[in-house]
Amino acid sequence: MLLGAHVSIAGGLHEAPKAGKWIGCDAIQIFSRSPRMLRYTKPITEGDVRLWQEALRENGIKAAVIHTNYLINLCSPLKRMVKVARDAFVEEMERAQALGVQLLIFHPGAHMGKGEEKGLKLVAESLDACIERANAPDVVLCIENMAGQGSTIGYKLEHLRKIMDLSKHPERLAVCLDSCHLFAAGYDIRTRDGYETVMSRVGEAIGFDRVRAFHLNDSKGPVNSRVDRHEHIGKGKLKEDTFRFLVNDARFATCPAVLETPGEDPEFRRNLKLLRRLVKP
Repeated sequence: MLLGAHVSIAGGLHEAPKAGKWIGCDAIQIFSRSPRMLRYTKPITEGDVRLWQEALRENGIKAAVIHTNYLINLCSPLKRMVKVARDAFVEEMERAQALGVQLLIFHPGAHMGKGEEKGLKLVAESLDACIERANAPDVVLCIENMAGQGSTIGYKLEHLRKIMDLSKHPERLAVCLDSCHLFAAGYDIRTRDGYETVMSRVGEAIGFDRVRAFHLNDSKGPVNSRVDRHEHIGKGKLKEDTFRFLVNDARFATCPAVLETPGEDPEFRRNLKLLRRLVKP
């Protein structure tokens, strides 16, 4: 795995790789715009792109991924909100393309009482519409598995497969696995047997070639709690063994795997050092 963390773009996109180097990252994740507002965002300029790419090289960052805005709900039952979500998602795709970032990670959304089947169908339709509209041919859309709070979809591996099967453009879709979400959704990966059982299900439902990125987070909540609350590595219900299994799994050796644990850069740095100690020589 290419280990790293989510880093801030405060001060400009080019500041993120510098923060990543200080933390000790091989990979970084960023928001390319505000994660909590859907209003108009300042366009990315050629100068922004040049500084960003120079900063990646100068700071030894081997991989970068982008996470989309948290407010985008591609399966909202409200037509006006679906339009807003699709507009914002297209912008996210085009910003990723401009920056040369291939993997765009997103939450599939919440059906808001209309049922999971309808929600999954609407996510696939929204993705198709965005792919066909956006000028972003090189961007791969990574569906993040969810913990299952409220009416969110994507907490079952079969949901991720269903979205890909319903899409007209499945070749543009992949998956980002979040360890906290996986555990909170009922997939117990704390023991070697449990981990291998769950990963067999991943292979059957999704295919290992579709797993392109990871979020490495411990969980404050117990297994099947459906609670999305991240904890520092080894301090939650998952403990260190789970992460030892993950960072040494040869099937995911080339995947960017980023921390989204609580706190700021010093905490990320400590968590990343722990993860690196778990890697077998």
